[in-house]
Amino acid sequence: QAEFDPNSGALVRLLAKQTNWQIQHREPLGRSFRLLVPTPGRRNHPIIGLQQPSPVIEHDATNHKITFTWQNLKSKHAGVLDIQFSASVALTDLGLSFTANLINHCDHVVENVWWPYLGEVSVPADAERVEALHMSYMMMIKNPVHPVFQSNAGYWGTDYPQQFIHTPRSPFVLIDSDAKKGLYMGYHDASVQQMVTFSLGLKPGHERTDFLFSGVAPDREQLSGQPVHRELSAIHHTYAAPGEQMSLGPIVVRPYQGTWHAGIDTYKQWRKAWYQTPKLPGWARKVHSWQQLHINSPEDDLRVRYRDLVQYGQDCAEHGVQAIQLTGWTVGGQDHGNPSHDVDPRLGSRDDLAWAIAEIQNLGVKMIMFNKFTWADRSTERFRSEWLKHAVRDPYGDYYLHPGYQYQTPAQFAHINTRRLIPMCHASAAWRDIAVREFKKSIALGADGVLYDENQHHGGARYCFSGTHGHHQPAHTFSGDLPLARMLHGTAAQKKPDFLIAGEGSYDLQTNDYGLCYIRTSKDHIPLHRYISPDTQIMAAIFGYNDRHQINQALMYRYLLSYEPRNYKGRLQEFPLTLAYGKRVDALRRRYADLLWNAEFRHTMEAEVTSGDQPYDHYSVFVDRASHRRAVVVINPAADTDVDVACALTAVTRLVSVTPEDPEPQVSDGRATVPALSAVVFMESR
Repeated sequence: QAEFDPNSGALVRLLAKQTNWQIQHREPLGRSFRLLVPTPGRRNHPIIGLQQPSPVIEHDATNHKITFTWQNLKSKHAGVLDIQFSASVALTDLGLSFTANLINHCDHVVENVWWPYLGEVSVPADAERVEALHMSYMMMIKNPVHPVFQSNAGYWGTDYPQQFIHTPRSPFVLIDSDAKKGLYMGYHDASVQQMVTFSLGLKPGHERTDFLFSGVAPDREQLSGQPVHRELSAIHHTYAAPGEQMSLGPIVVRPYQGTWHAGIDTYKQWRKAWYQTPKLPGWARKVHSWQQLHINSPEDDLRVRYRDLVQYGQDCAEHGVQAIQLTGWTVGGQDHGNPSHDVDPRLGSRDDLAWAIAEIQNLGVKMIMFNKFTWADRSTERFRSEWLKHAVRDPYGDYYLHPGYQYQTPAQFAHINTRRLIPMCHASAAWRDIAVREFKKSIALGADGVLYDENQHHGGARYCFSGTHGHHQPAHTFSGDLPLARMLHGTAAQKKPDFLIAGEGSYDLQTNDYGLCYIRTSKDHIPLHRYISPDTQIMAAIFGYNDRHQINQALMYRYLLSYEPRNYKGRLQEFPLTLAYGKRVDALRRRYADLLWNAEFRHTMEAEVTSGDQPYDHYSVFVDRASHRRAVVVINPAADTDVDVACALTAVTRLVSVTPEDPEPQVSDGRATVPALSAVVFMESR
């Protein structure tokens, strides 16, 4: 239930009827909208919705929609501005949908629009913990909201603690509580033409600070005579120029009951409207593993000559590893010479590399070439002569700078001679043409695919203000990502239709085009994107010499294995313990592919696992789409302690269990002792 003040257009009450959670209940904290309209000498020039005359209101009862229109907006420092803002709220199957239309006839740029703008998101009365959840690098990120509020904005630049979450990396934010009550806010626009920032702020501020960015949130309604509240808003980066009209894509707000999965289900429902099964060669859809191999760095390591790569192909063939991701093969080595994808003559000729690729393929091993089109290397002459004009430009006309990556030598680790990387403008058609030209070089070598490294971000260069790139000024830098991906696919289709195009940590809108994604995970990794997209092929790096826990996580979350001995600079036989266990896990997944690979991933839904009388979190559930049989993967992350577990599934007639070490099914009552760094799989029997 949402209530708006007809005099101000402010949202003054928001009730989750299912749980009776009064999300917003203090009418004076109601907010309508806010604009940022910089004027000469005053960049931070807000226009506040509550300071405007009453809006014109249209009520469309048929479509459950209300539209508020404000005309000739009053500003504190520039008088009345000829701006029309029409803001709509519709009650839809997915929740409250907030859209808007902006017409700017004033002499200034409308840089930002806050809509919707919730003046209060209360802490549920029975909640002890509240967190803001979002997605980054395909995994869940948690930001504390209550009882501790952790800011991710510098205290020096804000009046109160704030958290900012940017699209497209995370298209949503969840305000999630341990009381099983939460609020979803998502940007439901698949065009990537505009960035939205979700903003969550604590006013008036921390009661006590733990450190500069973190502190205890006041657990009361007033502090020092000021109302205590948390504001939540969606900030549209509009950059509407004088004379420009702009539509703001829908922001959907919906309360949910249950775990965070219930909040994400709203996003999953909308996702069906645009998601398509990505194009992947048949071998890439099956259980398989890779080795990533780095053969040169900016510090001239020159580790492996092209013709000597065959021995690594032989290693892979011997150990059943199906592909090599070849990194550092381009001129200058990894992160030097970008975006050039020419061969490095110090490692051999182009013919040498093509010969090695063919020989490795004859062994039954695929060759995937590391590609990168995000940056240009500032240290090269070609940057100054060819690529500088394609750099993303900031509002002052300067290019953005990424600090680069450090390799091997003390000078690099002291950041003395690091190759600095300059973000290139993907919104520019000319730059996309350059990227495609470089991409073709991998196809010409006879490779089986490419992995586009760092395809998911632009190093903080979010908008390009160049007037010479042929795009809107400014343009969302990410707006060129999907057109580039489709150009890559079109090029591959003409030359080698079964060519794999993979990415690194792709944001969700990219997964139509990068259906296989490489990531690196942590011990407490939460597989948010796997829950969103059960079929995306996700590959996790395996570094350790006895890395059973990372391999068990891959089993639990349906991730492929990328073996990377000696930080992806060694040979497979260097870590026999890791390799042997990885083989067992993949063999198990192949044998029971209907339940562990082709089934739908449900995370911890549809089963409960306990240890003693306490819930046990280290498990996941898979559901066979055809038979609806379930499998529950339970792992033990402890390095030196066994754990007794009990798995509960509803309406089970017969249960069996298997392990990577013993894949033969054993009749089970749902109980098992899981040794340290091991796993057990409970499966409903046919």
